[in-house]
Amino acid sequence: MVDRPTMQTVAAAAGVSRMTVSNAYNRPDQLTPGTRERVLRVARELGYPGPDPAAQSLRRRSASAIAVVLTSRLTEAFTDPGLVMILHGIASQLSDAGRALLLVPTSAAESTFPVRHAIADAFILCDLVADDPAVTDALSRHIPVVTIGYPKLPGVPMVGIDNRRAGAVAAEHLLELGHRRFCVLALQEEDDPTGPGRHVTRPSVPLRAAGFTDTLRRAGIAPSEIVHRLAGNTIQAAAKVMTEVLGQPSRDRPTAVFTVTDVLALGVLTAARAAGIPVPGELSVVGFDDIPEAAASSPPLTTVAQPLFRLGQEAARIALLQIAGQRGRPRGLVTELVLRGSTGPPP
Repeated sequence: MVDRPTMQTVAAAAGVSRMTVSNAYNRPDQLTPGTRERVLRVARELGYPGPDPAAQSLRRRSASAIAVVLTSRLTEAFTDPGLVMILHGIASQLSDAGRALLLVPTSAAESTFPVRHAIADAFILCDLVADDPAVTDALSRHIPVVTIGYPKLPGVPMVGIDNRRAGAVAAEHLLELGHRRFCVLALQEEDDPTGPGRHVTRPSVPLRAAGFTDTLRRAGIAPSEIVHRLAGNTIQAAAKVMTEVLGQPSRDRPTAVFTVTDVLALGVLTAARAAGIPVPGELSVVGFDDIPEAAASSPPLTTVAQPLFRLGQEAARIALLQIAGQRGRPRGLVTELVLRGSTGPPP
C-alpha cells in the first residue's frame, strides 16, 4: 500500500518549510507568486490534495457552512416545491456571505446521529416537532440555532407565519362567496418508520386545516366528515381522493375545496378536469403556499401565499448575525390571500 502524500512530503520535495506549504493554500499573500506556484506544482505531481478541510475547520473553529435540518425525509428537499423555495432563499443569503449550505436529515439510523456530527457553524431547524431528537442534538452543540415555523423554543429566534390564521382567511373567503359544502385535503400525521416517536408531517401544516375548520364551526358548519388526510403531498394522491369525492351526486358533493398545499390543489384541479366538473363554475379551489405552478395552472389557482423565499432568507440572515456575535430579530412575515380564477360563487 502506497503512503498518501502529506504536507511534510510536499515540503521536503519542494525544499521549503511545512509552513510555506500551508501558506500556499491558506495564506497565498504571504508568498511570492513564484514560490506558491512551485509548491502547488510539486503538490500536484505528488498527488497531494491539500489540507484536510475537517482539520482546518477545527483549527479555525469555523466550518463556513450552515446546516439546514429537515423533517424526516431528505428527498422532500427536492420534491416539495414550497421547501425548494425556502432552501433557495437560504442559499441566496449564504452565497452572498460566502457560506456553504449543508442539508441534514433527521431520519438517519440512530447510530449515525447526523445532527450531532454535522460540521456547521449554525443550525436552521426547518419545521420540526419539539421532541425530535435532532432538536436536542442541535441545542446541545451550543452553536447558533434558528427555527423556520417550528419548534418554538425559549431564547431561539423563530421565523414563520400564523398558519392557523392563514387557514381561517381561506375559509372566510369561501364563506363570503356563499359556499356551504366543503372538502379539506390535509396531510396524514404518520410515524416515521426510521425512528420511534418521529413524524413525517411538518407541525405547521395541520394548523392550516385547523384554522379552516374552526372558522367553519363558528359559521355553524360541522366539518367532521369533510377532512381527508393524505399520506403524501403529491398531485396523484390528491387526484385519487378527489375522484371519489367528485363521483358523488351533485347535490352531495362539495362546492369548495381547501388544500393545505398548492401541490394538493393541483391534484384537485386534475380530478375536476377528468370528471368534467368546471372550476370555478361548479367547484371552487383554494390552495396554500403560492408556488410558481399555482399561477400557471388552469385555471390559475387562488391560494394563501406565504413568503417562502423570504422565510429562507430571513432565517439565514439571523443565523449569520448570530455567528458574528450579534442578535438577530425576526422581521414580520405575513400571508396574503391571492385571488385568481379558481374560486367563485357556488352553482
